[in-house]
Amino acid sequence: MTQTKYDKAVSVCFSGHRNIPFLYRKQLKLQLKAAITKAYAGGYRHFYCGCAMGFDMLAAEVALALQSELSGLQVIAVVPYRGQSERWNDAMKARYDTILCNSDDVIILSEHYYHGCLLRRNDYMVFHSSSLIA
Repeated sequence: MTQTKYDKAVSVCFSGHRNIPFLYRKQLKLQLKAAITKAYAGGYRHFYCGCAMGFDMLAAEVALALQSELSGLQVIAVVPYRGQSERWNDAMKARYDTILCNSDDVIILSEHYYHGCLLRRNDYMVFHSSSLIA
């Protein structure tokens, strides 16, 4: 794995389900806000998001929204391959693009899709984090 400029000791990554039923999204956002705020209070400052549909994107959106309240909180988008959102619908593409545009850093692991690139993204985030919010 490559080294990064972010301190692993104060880095967290997100992982969760891809399909979040609409009925649960509001409650999940509240739980994410509480978990991110707790991690921040514990000294964590860097939050890695894998930019997958579902939990990852929801977590990134909550973390980005908290930046105005939590000074120094950084969101790092980890993209498995350039063009990840090419086959998504327009609404999901717009959310994805907003996350990438507002993230403090975007790490693109590959120029092209290949078998195993999504697992490589997961490994990258876990290797560079000392905590997980799932």
